[in-house]
Amino acid sequence: MPKQRKNGQTKMDHLYPKTKMSVTDPIKEIRNLIDCIPESPSQTQITPLIALIVRSILDKIGFVELVNETVSWDPNQCSISPGNRALALVLLPFLSTKQRVALVHVSQQLENIDTELIFGSAIPATSFTDDCLGRFLDKFADACPANFFQQLSLRAYATYDIPQSLILHSDVTSHEVCGEYELDDTPDAHGPTVCFGLNKTGRRDRRIFQTGVVSDGNGLIRYCRTMDGNHADSVWNMEALTVLQEIFGEEFRNHTYIADSKLLNRPNLEVLNRQGSEVRFISHIPANFAGKIADKYRSIARERNQWVDLGQCCTEEETPDKRAIYRSQRFEVDIYGLPYTLVVYETSAADERVKSQIKTDTTDLETLIKDKKFKKPFACEPDALRAIEELNEQSRKLLVQPVIEIESELKQRWPRGRRGEETKPLEEWSVYHVRVKEIRVHEERVKRFRDKKETFALLTNHAESDMDDRAVLRHYKQQHIVENIFRTMKWSVMADRIYLNNPKRIDAMMTILYVSYLVMGILQMIARMNIRNLPEPPRIYIDNKPLKSPTAAFLIQSLGSFDILTEDENRQITGVTEQNRYRLSVLLYLIGMGSEEGVS
Repeated sequence: MPKQRKNGQTKMDHLYPKTKMSVTDPIKEIRNLIDCIPESPSQTQITPLIALIVRSILDKIGFVELVNETVSWDPNQCSISPGNRALALVLLPFLSTKQRVALVHVSQQLENIDTELIFGSAIPATSFTDDCLGRFLDKFADACPANFFQQLSLRAYATYDIPQSLILHSDVTSHEVCGEYELDDTPDAHGPTVCFGLNKTGRRDRRIFQTGVVSDGNGLIRYCRTMDGNHADSVWNMEALTVLQEIFGEEFRNHTYIADSKLLNRPNLEVLNRQGSEVRFISHIPANFAGKIADKYRSIARERNQWVDLGQCCTEEETPDKRAIYRSQRFEVDIYGLPYTLVVYETSAADERVKSQIKTDTTDLETLIKDKKFKKPFACEPDALRAIEELNEQSRKLLVQPVIEIESELKQRWPRGRRGEETKPLEEWSVYHVRVKEIRVHEERVKRFRDKKETFALLTNHAESDMDDRAVLRHYKQQHIVENIFRTMKWSVMADRIYLNNPKRIDAMMTILYVSYLVMGILQMIARMNIRNLPEPPRIYIDNKPLKSPTAAFLIQSLGSFDILTEDENRQITGVTEQNRYRLSVLLYLIGMGSEEGVS
């Protein structure tokens, strides 16, 4: 705490006198405040509390030490260890979440924080230059980042005694890059090939690379890898299965691998059913897989109408009135000579999806109509018909259709002067107006869309005695866990658009960013484990509601309200008020850094 003077003022109060803001003349008051600034103000530093919390977690799992052991370096030649350089990059998503940060600007993010508090020694922020961090990324890329991450993940489980999850969720996402890249077909031995590809927004004119992630049911990443921009999702699944077999060994047979429809093809099924190392899986059946087997059994299920009620499912965070109701039918099928279980599900969420899609398609059709510029008349009827045909072709996949009429209008050109009874027009011609009378729902398309969204089919090799239909659905619906990883990483700095033009450094940087998310996952998991020890959920959620299942985003946002003020080697937490003191105590207890006293 800052030392108190006899008059009750601190040294900071003496150097920066407080004045009462003038309501009538704020400009004059600002000038008075500027005049009060001393010639040599004391050095004060403000460090986000969440940054120190992240450092403590990384210290527990030995992050800095592991980096120093993994990367080849000479302590006599380096003023900053590789571990501290990596720590600076891992902290970035927690220090700044509102802008994209290039390596050249990292030092600015560290400018006003207490580096001694974070790195263990007072390292000047200006030392973290882009050259300094770039050289570290080169060294880190040479040290096999994927193996490093696997070791770190195992340390996290052992250190915090996290219960093992036998569910594995796999998915792939794309990342755009900034700057000019030489796009060639020669793959880089140490990083992804940046190329034009189809990103998740549907654009093909972006330079991208991809990352694949496998996380468990706890939300902790178990395996991650950067890939070329045109790397196929089906190939990623085959590679991931091979690596996971090496990571888990014989125990991999007890896990369930869950992925989207790109998992299901003949080569991948052969890997899943390899003799002696069979892997249990759940996946959504793609439309054209195995002779359109999904459509076939969805039709059979509707005809049989022997549905088993499963009730509401499946996200605990949703309020009960928003959860969809499901029914199922199970079939035993033979695909490529091997037996599998195909489960057809019917959901009550189809009506909401239809309404939402109709609203979206109506907006899209209105935009198409506006682009056609129908307000201007056409010179001939064939031109008007051609424009209508183009509009119908462009809107043929929408659930709505325009009701259009063509109206002709006679145009005349008269001679100058006053018209007499016998005066005739010099010229007459017709123009054609295209009138959109209304936008109407296309009933046949809506029916097809409803049938498609109302039912879907999952394929698994789980026996019903091991996992019933509701459990299969619940585990597959948890696929949002890995999707949330991508969403959170792209919300934070650097992960959406990458400011690196070296594939080698991209590979290393993505691993560092996934370490940041690993920390987020640890925070979330610890909080959910500790909250069970409380007699009742604490009322620290939005609008004073009880907090039942804390998320990483909530914890980070809540802890972001508090900073550590450093002044003349004295430190204190700022942002604490009578209203949020209890909130801070609860948050620190949940993440394992506070006592239960005053919480329960």
